[in-house]
Amino acid sequence: MNLLAFTFAVCLVPDTTWSAGKERAWQTGTWRGVQVVRPKIVFGIGGGPVDRGAGPRLPPAMMEVRTYAIETGDLRLELKENTRADSRRVDAKVGEPVTFALEKNTVYIKEAEGVEHKLSVTKKVVKTKS
Repeated sequence: MNLLAFTFAVCLVPDTTWSAGKERAWQTGTWRGVQVVRPKIVFGIGGGPVDRGAGPRLPPAMMEVRTYAIETGDLRLELKENTRADSRRVDAKVGEPVTFALEKNTVYIKEAEGVEHKLSVTKKVVKTKS
């Protein structure tokens, strides 16, 4: 019985390094490009007959590709996000500062509210000093 109580207690008290998660190496840069591209043709189930009391079927949300560019003193990153048109957007305005963390092929954008947004890196250019 003591072994069961001990196991239960260990499961309830998380390790602080495990529960806190990995700390990101935040950097600052400047937004250099923002573009949203929507496909011309959307395939999917369109409106149809009414299902028993469920109401009319809604068309699928339109997909879009959002591309962003961030530049620092020694780095330029081009980022991509394939998402639905109705999903939450990154608040990016060309020429304004941005806080981000680069981890392999992923960039995390930290917004003003402290919310993180995950984007994929499509191109990474390291600037050389002349």
